[in-house]
Amino acid sequence: MPLLQLSVISENKPGAMAKLASVLDRKKIRVFALSIAEAGEVGLIRMVVNDAEVVVRQLESEGFMLAKSKKNVEVIAVLITEQHSLSEITRLLDDNEVNIDYAYSSSIHLNGKSGLILRVSDPDKSERILKENGIRTLTTTDLQ
Repeated sequence: MPLLQLSVISENKPGAMAKLASVLDRKKIRVFALSIAEAGEVGLIRMVVNDAEVVVRQLESEGFMLAKSKKNVEVIAVLITEQHSLSEITRLLDDNEVNIDYAYSSSIHLNGKSGLILRVSDPDKSERILKENGIRTLTTTDLQ
């Protein structure tokens, strides 16, 4: 099952990330993956966390602006391993006409392996293809 990615639109200025991080710390949220991109005066903070529902409620109650489009929030997470390399994973998706819109790495290692977050054109199809080829995708339970 695809993971929920939260996308926070923020001012691109000193202290913006610190304010967001303090909310996560206060709620004892575990951040599995994090990406920050700037677009002039605004920034987009993408993250995968262990309890997205709690984070959404808390951030909204504190005035943060979250992107709401389903297209922007479903991602898959895979572990890059010796048996299943980045090139193999991306080739399998390409061979099955799945586009990778963007990717970023995990901030937490699982079993000594780094996780990769992929925003793909079809998350369910991608997970099925990877599973059929022995590649494990991560679930919210893995993030606990």
